[in-house]
Amino acid sequence: MKYIIEVFSVMLVLVFNLLLCISMLGVSADVAAAKEFKAAMIAEIENSDFNPYVIDGCKAQARTEGYELEVQSYTYGGQSDRRIAGINLYYRYRIPLLGVSQQRVTRGIAR
Repeated sequence: MKYIIEVFSVMLVLVFNLLLCISMLGVSADVAAAKEFKAAMIAEIENSDFNPYVIDGCKAQARTEGYELEVQSYTYGGQSDRRIAGINLYYRYRIPLLGVSQQRVTRGIAR
């Protein structure tokens, strides 16, 4: 009887660890998807030459994907033709098994 309880306890811990590893793989995939989405938005904004309509379209697309996109445009060097944009993409970081849910941000620069 003693061994049955020990084996059951070990099996329970192993199953919990397996579920935790699977959920961490899912979180890692979500973070990678958010970073790829940010890179795609940076490329789109750069290719449009910082067109405000394209920026608004990128923000709308981010909302439909479940993200929040923030774009700050800057000029530098005293000339208005030299522009950069700071890109902040906010996404949810969730590990349901542990009850973790946070809003995270990934930053980038469009030149």
